[in-house]
Amino acid sequence: MSPRNIDYSFKILEEILMLKKYKNKEEVIALAESMVKVAEKNTKCSQPVKDSYREALNKLNTLSFDEMNEIIGILSSYDD
Repeated sequence: MSPRNIDYSFKILEEILMLKKYKNKEEVIALAESMVKVAEKNTKCSQPVKDSYREALNKLNTLSFDEMNEIIGILSSYDD
């Protein structure tokens, strides 16, 4: 995977975390898995985009829910 795709996966991860208020990690992962499935089924999505969605899911799986909330807090501070 090229560095550009890895950077894009961070953007996808951020978008997923900021999409809504989550109750637990499982809710975040379920949404991310759904997004991966949609990307993989979409014939208009290039393979690098599909890989970026999969990489974002992998990254989310390594985080605890507390860490996810920390990231959300940091990202939210940029909106102020």
